Amino acid sequence: MAPPLEPATKRRATDAYAPFASRDFRFFFLARLSNSFGTNIMMPALGWQIYALTHSPLALGLIGLSVFIPVVLMSIPAGHLADSLERRTVYQGAQLLLSATAGLFCILGLGGVRAIWPFYLCAAMFGAAKTLSMPVASAWMPHLVDRGHFPRAVSWTSSTWQISNTLGPVFAGWMLFVGGEGTIYGLAALCYALSLLLARAIRTRSRGQGASGAGMAGMLAGLTYIARHRLILAAVTLDVVALLLGGATALLPAYAYDVLHVGERGFGLLRAAPALGSLLMGFWLAHHPLGRAVGRWLLGSVAAYGVAIVVFGLSTSLTLSLAALFLLGGTEMTGGFIRQTLIQLSTHDDMRGRVTAVNMMFVSARNELGEMESGFLAALIGLVPAVVAGGVATIGVAFVWARLFPVLRVVDRLDGTIADGEMRAVAAAGEQVAA
Repeated sequence: MAPPLEPATKRRATDAYAPFASRDFRFFFLARLSNSFGTNIMMPALGWQIYALTHSPLALGLIGLSVFIPVVLMSIPAGHLADSLERRTVYQGAQLLLSATAGLFCILGLGGVRAIWPFYLCAAMFGAAKTLSMPVASAWMPHLVDRGHFPRAVSWTSSTWQISNTLGPVFAGWMLFVGGEGTIYGLAALCYALSLLLARAIRTRSRGQGASGAGMAGMLAGLTYIARHRLILAAVTLDVVALLLGGATALLPAYAYDVLHVGERGFGLLRAAPALGSLLMGFWLAHHPLGRAVGRWLLGSVAAYGVAIVVFGLSTSLTLSLAALFLLGGTEMTGGFIRQTLIQLSTHDDMRGRVTAVNMMFVSARNELGEMESGFLAALIGLVPAVVAGGVATIGVAFVWARLFPVLRVVDRLDGTIADGEMRAVAAAGEQVAA
């Protein structure tokens, strides 16, 4: 059960900064920011190092595959743990594993290792550790703020990724030029350790009432829950399919090297541009939450994401490329904010860890398999055609999902409910809608 509100938290729901009145949410926000910064300096450095060693888009794609495999294998058990054990303890354990993984990267980088398989092995370890971290963080957070402030808390927490994804790649690009990959990996290890310490300062404990169902049925309950709730199913699958096809950011090292010829510091700017767009959109959403027609906003954000990819793919100008990536980040933040809020508020607390774990598995399919797909396609048909084709396909997915899932056209508000008139429209289309 969520803790009683502190007096300072009794603010109007329209106060953009209301979640920060909770002491525990402030520590949680900083813990997630530190975690995200570690990832967003470590992974760009890894991509740059692999491409510098191989000059192969396919090698970049294999980083995504290395991360994705443990995500698939561990997501369901990780969600089960998030609904069964004390969540603060599990989160701290995950940060310890992430710090150890970054430390191994540091040893490889400082040791001048040129074989790429050890880096792929460490990437797989990173995938396993982050799989443990994400579901428990998502299941823990709703207990740290009042429900009325939860949509804004989602926006602020999402912004931790965008802040770090804006500053991290720029910092990584500078550090690549100054100190090398090993130094960046060491700093990432410190970031994960700081996230652990900040989590220890949070007083609120959260434990699910026990994952319902025995054995495999209990662990797979997240899948069946999503399958039964048409709104959640539509949001999750739209995210997966659309952004799986539009994985252009995985090829940024190749664009920096071979298309735009901008070097390490230019690569840092390219990595930071989508994050800056996401960050500014996150701040805007925190101050101006979406009121109505959120389903149409979700579909529109996916189509606009595809347009941004096409523009980026065709660009040979650094300025235009940065503008396209900025738009890409803003549209991705809009869609992600809508999806995460709907999913979290539509899911019972005792299922939240497992549903989040399944959603994370799908998100990883989008991210890591998207990187692999982009790398394979670029190796097959060329760098620019692969990116443009992915953008066109993403636009098409938005229109297809609007037809396949009428619930996305009629869902109106972010609280996971649908008005009577909307419910009748969905029922007439033969859809099942999550209440």
